[in-house]
Amino acid sequence: MCLLVSKQSVVQQSVTKLRAKAAEFREVFGDEGRALTLEWAAREVEQALRAETDELLTLTEASEISGYHPDSLARMVRDGQIPDLRPPKSKGMIRIRRGDLPIKPGKEHTPSADVRELASRLLKRG
Repeated sequence: MCLLVSKQSVVQQSVTKLRAKAAEFREVFGDEGRALTLEWAAREVEQALRAETDELLTLTEASEISGYHPDSLARMVRDGQIPDLRPPKSKGMIRIRRGDLPIKPGKEHTPSADVRELASRLLKRG
């Protein structure tokens, strides 16, 4: 089962800072244009995070991200530790929601690379 962490992610902390800076621009400087721009940026990042969390992964994709072997992930699904998002009674490939994916202890994680990838996606959409 995925452990829920109560503290905000680094990206969510950045979104909170963007919103605080927007409020400062609006309230202290009366700069509505900059405030709206920062609020737009915060919404874009939040939408991208939600979309990424809801992404459905195959066992192979989930294995590459989590550090767990595909067989271990399949066992976690069978044991009910990870939800299987296949349609009910489906015999197709297991699908795991990225947001439900456990990360193996000791698995190297590079948040800065995630932020760069997220920024790249936002620029392409813009």
